Amino acid sequence: MEFNQDFDYSIFDSLIEKNVSFAVYRQARQQDIHLVLQTSQAALCLDSLSDLNGKTGFVIAPFRISEDTPLIVIHPDICLKGEAVVFSYLSDYHSEGISSAINIHNQTSVNSFTQYSSDYTTFYSALSENKLQKLVLSRTFDVERKRSFSAGTSFREACGKYHSNFVFLCNTPQTGAWMGISPELLVSEQDGIYKTVALAGTKKVSPEDWDDKNRKEQQIVVDYMQQQLNQLCGDVIQSGPFTAQAGNIEHLKTKFSFKLKDGYKIGDLLALLHPSPAVSGFPKEAAFDFIFRNESYDRRYYSGFAGPLDIEESSRLYVNLRCMQMGEDLLRLYAGGGMLLSSELKPEWEETENKLQTILSVI
Repeated sequence: MEFNQDFDYSIFDSLIEKNVSFAVYRQARQQDIHLVLQTSQAALCLDSLSDLNGKTGFVIAPFRISEDTPLIVIHPDICLKGEAVVFSYLSDYHSEGISSAINIHNQTSVNSFTQYSSDYTTFYSALSENKLQKLVLSRTFDVERKRSFSAGTSFREACGKYHSNFVFLCNTPQTGAWMGISPELLVSEQDGIYKTVALAGTKKVSPEDWDDKNRKEQQIVVDYMQQQLNQLCGDVIQSGPFTAQAGNIEHLKTKFSFKLKDGYKIGDLLALLHPSPAVSGFPKEAAFDFIFRNESYDRRYYSGFAGPLDIEESSRLYVNLRCMQMGEDLLRLYAGGGMLLSSELKPEWEETENKLQTILSVI
C-alpha cells in the first residue's frame, strides 16, 4: 500500500498531545484511511455492551468493563475518508486541549519470563484439573519510547505493511492512546447481513500442516460460535476452516454469515460474543472469571475490540489483538496465546514473542 509522502502523519501525534478524542483507521484489504473526531463533549462512556444498540461512532471496548476501563464511543462529529480530505481538514484544525497522559507505570504488567511462567503454572493447573478446556494467557512487553517515535508514522507504517489487517490509532482522555493491527473480525454488519469469524491456532508461516493442538483450539471456538449464534441468529452460513496469514504468523479461520432474529440488535450480539474463547477460553464465563482472578495484570483494552459502529451505514468491529498502549515515555505491547492440556511453556512463550513482532516491526 503506497501513501503520499506529502502528508505528514505525525499530525496525529499533536492530537494525542492535546488529548483530543479521535480515531484514524484503515479497513482490512482497503486503501483509504478514515478519521472520526469528536469536537463536542467528552466521549460517551457506557456500562454494558448492549448499550451500544442504536449508537454510532468509533468504539473502544476493554476486555472487561470497569470504572478504570470504560466502554467508550467516540462520537463522529467529524467523519472523513481519504488521505487528501483528512489532511486538508487537520491542517486547519486547532484544539485548546491540554495533555494529561495516562501513567502506564502505575498499571500492572507481566514483562518477564519469570512472571509469565508463574501465571502459566497457575493456568495449566486449572486445565489439568479439568476445570476448563481452554485458557488464554497473555503478557506485556515494555519498550522505551524514544524521542523520535511517532504514533502517526507507526500507523502509516502498519497500514503499508499489513494490508490484510484492520489498523487503527485512537485516543480519548478515558482510554489514553492505543494502536492496533488486528487480523480478527469480531462483528460486521451491512444491509442487515452480519458476519463474524472463529480465529484460533497459531504457527509461523510455513508449508507445514496444522498440528492437533491448534486444530482442537480452533474447533473449540467454532463450536462456541455455533452455539451462541443459534440463540440470536437465523440463516447462519458457515465456511472454513482455512489458513489466514497475519504478518509472519498464520491462524485457522472459520467464517460465519447470518441475520439477527427480530428484536435483536448489534449490541445484543456483541454481549453474547465478547469475549470469545479466542481471547478468554472455554467454557466462556468460567474462563473469563478465572483470567480476572489469576492473570497477574489488567489487560485493559487488549483483547477487547475496536472499530466503527454504524458509520456510513455499516459496522466493522475487530478484536484488539496486536496492539500497544502509548505513554509519555513508555510503549506497552500486549500478546497472548491459547492454552490446552497439551500445551508446553516454552512454545507458548515463543508464540507471544512471535505475535509481538507485528507491532515491533512498525515502531
